[in-house]
Amino acid sequence: MKHFTKILALILTVLLSASLLPVASLAEEASPDPYAKLKEGVGYVAIGDSFTRGYGAGDSWQDYIYLNDTYGNYECRNVGGSYPNRIAEAFGLYAPDDIRDTSAKLWPIAHDAVSTAYMLDLLGVDDGFRDDEFTYDESYMIERYETDLQYFGDPLSLTVDEQSTYGQTGEVMSIREMLNNASLITIGLGQTDVIYKAQIFGLNTLDMSDTAGLPAGVANIISLLYRYFDYWKDAYPLLLDYIKENNPDAKVVLVGTVNPIKDATLNDEISIKIGSVLNVIFDSMNTYTKACAVKYGYTFVDISDVDTPSAVTQMSIGHILSISDPIEYALIAHPTANGYRQIAEKIIAAVKSDLEKDSAKGKVAEFFTKIIDWFKTFFEKITGFFTRVITG
Repeated sequence: MKHFTKILALILTVLLSASLLPVASLAEEASPDPYAKLKEGVGYVAIGDSFTRGYGAGDSWQDYIYLNDTYGNYECRNVGGSYPNRIAEAFGLYAPDDIRDTSAKLWPIAHDAVSTAYMLDLLGVDDGFRDDEFTYDESYMIERYETDLQYFGDPLSLTVDEQSTYGQTGEVMSIREMLNNASLITIGLGQTDVIYKAQIFGLNTLDMSDTAGLPAGVANIISLLYRYFDYWKDAYPLLLDYIKENNPDAKVVLVGTVNPIKDATLNDEISIKIGSVLNVIFDSMNTYTKACAVKYGYTFVDISDVDTPSAVTQMSIGHILSISDPIEYALIAHPTANGYRQIAEKIIAAVKSDLEKDSAKGKVAEFFTKIIDWFKTFFEKITGFFTRVITG
């Protein structure tokens, strides 16, 4: 009996010691690349408009933008200083300039004035009320869409005339293939759908010299904002539905928006920050985007406080409308170079936090899996031992 008791004590001692081994082994293990998950599949896909493209992101942004929006030059993947480019650098994602290089892990599907409807058309997702009144009103947008079809089209993609599909996969890859196999997706859409359209059809027609007509003009702009906001609210979830259904494991970041003229006054004589009136619609857009993030289990990043030209240099709506240089005018409606850096930092921090949570969950799950496996093995051996003792 004493002999048996000693054997049992020895077994229990071994059990106690061995149970600590998984803990030690887990502590010693370290991932050689904490961002390896972001490099799976096609890597990072950045969907958006000129905010995503990076208008105003660097000192030589004019050269970057017009070169990088020309697929014929092929060097249209990177815009220095843009937030997709900064994110790719932060996570070590391979980003060659040549858009034809399918080994890349950064895919920006972003141009100026790209709307949610534009992306739905490229995906071949019918929104039931296509936004043709603006999206393809300008010839350059038709050309832009057709080049996207050429390089990233899917057999289901809609053509501009809505009569047929493009009918074949793009020369580089299908947009559906891209989104279906992305590990990280950022979506920065809504600015064109709501704000830019109201600017084109409302703000740009405002006569600042007609003091008596200004209230009616402003009221018209606000009416247009809400009309376009209602459209965007219906269209935006269609894109999220597609991603959720076809790539449920992707990390998706919904990027909010910023009022670029929130600090702009009405004119040089009236110092009231009339631009802040638009905060209502911008706040509504951000609230809705955040609600979508909660609904779909995605991450929302608030960029409402990033630097914009009107925040850095005091200016009036009257001054903005008087600017004749199209490049200078476009800069007003976008973040500053530092603003883009701030956006990138916010997204990078959010993704890192998400990865750390995944890692912690994974380590806990791995620990308990090892413990369970160990106990299974132990009980198999101890059962065999006692069976031999009893039958021996």
